Amino acid sequence: MFLVEEKQNGGRRAEIYMRSDGLFEGRIYCEPDAYSGVPEDFVVCGVTETLPRVESLVDEELGL
Repeated sequence: MFLVEEKQNGGRRAEIYMRSDGLFEGRIYCEPDAYSGVPEDFVVCGVTETLPRVESLVDEELGL
């Protein structure tokens, strides 16, 4: 997978990847736990055929 874009809003951030099959995947991450320092797992917010569509999904999830 190839990292295409990163976005952040408050305590959440997102990464958009282009997968080897040509689809785009958006991942949402939360800030690390304040006590353990371990980041939480990511949530896939969408897999689409076009970059603008996954960007829209990521923006919606981040509240941008």
